[in-house]
Amino acid sequence: MSLRESLLKEVYNGMEGKNGSIPFPLAKLDSYLEIAKNTNYLLVADTGGGKSSMAQDMILNILNWYYKYGDSGIKLSVIYFGMERKQYMYSAKWVSRMIFENEGILIPSKKILGRKRIEGEVVKLTSEELKLVEKYSEIFDMWEKDDTFLCIEGTHNPTGIKIFIDEFAKRNGKTSPRKEGALEKSTYVPNHPNHITLIITDYVGVLDPEKDENGQKKLRLDKFSWIMRRARDLYGFSPLNIQQLSRQLASSDRIKLNDVKPKLVDIADTSELARDADVVIAIFEPYRYLPEDTTRDLLGYELMKMRDSRGYKYYRSIHILKNSFDSDGITVGVAFHPETGILKTIMKKPVEMTQADYDSILDGSYFLTK
Repeated sequence: MSLRESLLKEVYNGMEGKNGSIPFPLAKLDSYLEIAKNTNYLLVADTGGGKSSMAQDMILNILNWYYKYGDSGIKLSVIYFGMERKQYMYSAKWVSRMIFENEGILIPSKKILGRKRIEGEVVKLTSEELKLVEKYSEIFDMWEKDDTFLCIEGTHNPTGIKIFIDEFAKRNGKTSPRKEGALEKSTYVPNHPNHITLIITDYVGVLDPEKDENGQKKLRLDKFSWIMRRARDLYGFSPLNIQQLSRQLASSDRIKLNDVKPKLVDIADTSELARDADVVIAIFEPYRYLPEDTTRDLLGYELMKMRDSRGYKYYRSIHILKNSFDSDGITVGVAFHPETGILKTIMKKPVEMTQADYDSILDGSYFLTK
C-alpha cells in the first residue's frame, strides 16, 4: 500500500467513525492523552506509589464511559492480568469504591471481606451494607458479557499471555495469511470496525519465567515487550504495561537537590518497555522523598495538609514522560483516596488552594463532587 493510500484509508476511517477513542479519564491530562486503538502505554511508579490503583481507576472510569455512551460506535474490551492479588480482592475494592461514589457511604474493602477488626473482634457488615454490596456487585455480570471485561488471576509467563491474546484475537476477528514477499506480513481485520482492546498487565515485574531464559529477567521482559508490540502492530490492540521505577529514584543527591521526580531512565530492569511504548505515564508519591524542612512537592502543593492522623496520604502527582502523539513533560497534581483508589485531578493551582480545599480532600467530600 502506498503512502497516500495508507493515509487516506485512515482519513476515511476517521470520517466514518472507525478511529474513535475514549477520553483519558483524568482532567487536564485528557487534553494530551486518549485511550485509542493501536497504542502502547506504559505506566510506572515506585513501590507503593499507586500504579495498580491508577490502572484500576482507569479501568472503572473507562467502563463507566463505555456504558454511558454505548451508542458511540465503539466496542470496548478490557483484559486485565491482575497478577498480584486474588480476583475477589480487586472486586471488593471496586464495590467499595462504587458504593462510596454513588451512596456517599464508605465501606472499606477489608470490612466487605470480613477482615476488619476492632480490638480483636471482626467487624461484620450490617444487613444494609450487605444489600449494598450485593446490589453493586451485580455490575460485574454486565462487564463480563461479550468479552467487555476479562479479569485474569495469577502470574503467567510471556508465552502464555501471547497464546491468550492470539486466541482472543481469533474470536474477535480474522487474520489473513502473509502475502508473498520478504517484507510482507499478516493482516488482521476485527469483527467490529472500531474495537478498542486494552490489555493491562499488572505488573510485568512478576511475570513467570520462560523455560529457555535461564533466570534472566531482562530477557523475559524484553520478550514480553515484543509480544505487546506485536499485539499493537498486528491486531491493533492497546497494551497498558505496568512496571516499577528503579531505586536510583531515591538517590541522596537527587533528594538534596529536590530533584526527585520520575524520569524515563528510572524505569527498572529494561529500557525496551519504554522504547516500545507510545505513551509513558508515571504516578508519583512524593512524601518519602522530601528534603529536610520541605513540605511542598515540586508543583507547590502542601503535602502535610493531605496526610491524616492515620498516616494515609491523599496526594499523588502524575507525569507524562513520553507521548508520541502530543506534548510530554506535563505534570498534574491529583487527590488520591487511599481506601477506594479514586484519583481526581486537583483543578486549582497551589496558590489558590485554601484550608477548606485541603480539608475536603481529607474528609473525602472532594471525591464526591461532580
